[in-house]
Amino acid sequence: MSVLPGRITVKHVLKRGAGVASTWLRPFVAPTSLTRACILMYHRVAPVPFVDPHLDNWNVTPAGFERQIAALAESAELVALGDLPALFAAPPRGRGSKPLVCLTFDDGFANFHSHALPILRRYHAPATLFVVTAFVGSPDPMPFDRWSKRYCRDLPPAFWRPIAWQDLDDCVATGLVTIGSHSHRHRRGIDCAPGELREEAEESRAILRRRLGDAHAAQFSYPYGCTRPRLVTGDYVGVVRAAGYSTAVSTDLGLASAICDPWFLPRIEAFGLDSPAVLRAKVEGALAPYEVPQWFRAANRSA
Repeated sequence: MSVLPGRITVKHVLKRGAGVASTWLRPFVAPTSLTRACILMYHRVAPVPFVDPHLDNWNVTPAGFERQIAALAESAELVALGDLPALFAAPPRGRGSKPLVCLTFDDGFANFHSHALPILRRYHAPATLFVVTAFVGSPDPMPFDRWSKRYCRDLPPAFWRPIAWQDLDDCVATGLVTIGSHSHRHRRGIDCAPGELREEAEESRAILRRRLGDAHAAQFSYPYGCTRPRLVTGDYVGVVRAAGYSTAVSTDLGLASAICDPWFLPRIEAFGLDSPAVLRAKVEGALAPYEVPQWFRAANRSA
């Protein structure tokens, strides 16, 4: 009797195929007069020694992450997410200029401090870390993170533990890292009443303002932040805007530009499988092959 491959195995096959197709497509991407930016999305950066065929870990190994950042530092202009509004308002960039890239990290794992930050510092790469404020400093896995709950007894805490406030202070002190909100409890917006949406946005921002200052409470990342399936509603976007955030990012696929809603900017996920060539194709907008993996996005993902 044949055994069907696990869901994650299938996703990896699709992602590899999309990566190859994107490199083929890259020379044919039409130029645009708009200034655009690729906002890359990461989650976990840890030397996880295995792949669960049924449960995604949203991981890039430190070695793979450094290869990606080294390639981006050479071929792109790495800029802070908070600088995008001014860059979008500037005159259009010339065709020969390097593409703009922002680095963002969702969830707020301790391994951002231990594994990602040293690499960011080596390449002077700015980044935004979106934390779930209710779980900062917790000794337990975050409740929404099924992979961490499954493997927390088998792996070092740095692989799955939420980041601590002292680690966030260290990140901020580098001058490279901006902290943003990934909500207060990482609830699905579609499941929340209006008052609960306000609490997710406002409570998180209040905590970040109190602990880290206004500069680290200006950006928001929607948990389960895609419109396909419709997990982020217009009500949620309105609540985030009213709470005082200046920028918010989704998980919808695309390059960001001045014509995008600043409270619902698209991003592009950086996979652990991505070679420098594949990452360059993504950054330059060869994204059509990723529409199929986008449909594979599960509603209960830990984004």
